[in-house]
Amino acid sequence: MSYTRVNKLNPCPVCKKPDWCRVFADGWVECMRIQSDRPAKSGGWLWRCHLPNAPSPPVAPRVAVTTINATKIHRDWLAATMPTQLAEFAAALGLSVGALVSANAAWAGQFSAWAFPMCDGHGNILGVRLRANDGRKWAVRGSRQGIFIAAVPPQPTLFVCEGPTDTAAAVELGLFAVGRPNCCCGGAEIKVFARRHQCNRVVMVSDNDKPGLDGACKVGAEIGLPFAVYVPPAKDLREFVRLGGTRAMIENTLKGTIWRNG
Repeated sequence: MSYTRVNKLNPCPVCKKPDWCRVFADGWVECMRIQSDRPAKSGGWLWRCHLPNAPSPPVAPRVAVTTINATKIHRDWLAATMPTQLAEFAAALGLSVGALVSANAAWAGQFSAWAFPMCDGHGNILGVRLRANDGRKWAVRGSRQGIFIAAVPPQPTLFVCEGPTDTAAAVELGLFAVGRPNCCCGGAEIKVFARRHQCNRVVMVSDNDKPGLDGACKVGAEIGLPFAVYVPPAKDLREFVRLGGTRAMIENTLKGTIWRNG
């Protein structure tokens, strides 16, 4: 079944966001943020578009799963990435080169995009996320969805961000962070990761909208540890850092936050 990815000019009809979701030719939308009673295999949910006569989505036939050697692909791109490229990318994001190195950012020349490894809770690379300079996001074909792990020493509190660049922003603040692939997925792998590193509580970093807050609560509950939801006073955590936000500001806000049982 053919589909188109949403973008800034044609956002998702359900959540109104310009990324992650897709619209099928038969009039169905697969939204990765807002839940319906029709879960999709990708981790999102199906919604009917305004096409009343469109048929229901057919049952997809079983096909062989495309596999890639994501570890080698990403390792090769890392080896070819020039320091000047990292410095330019860091400046564009408002982050340090060190934060991007911790997030394993690499330049994927054949795609003209930045690459970040997607991992399971044990750190094994499952796939590679790509991010173009204009903000477009997709994955290398054959990738499996996973979490974004920053190479930093563990701390008792784990900050769970959305995406790799916000994870790098958390590292910039001196936080122990991991990134979920979108607002509502990644809980099972983060649960494994948190227990491996003996974390005793989790802070879910969320956008200040209903899909973001609902997704943060959903993933937080799946991790199984006491968790709180933190909403930066900015568009996202990366902008919070760029505007001069600090770890002390976050910790001060968390003092008055209600912690929930996972």
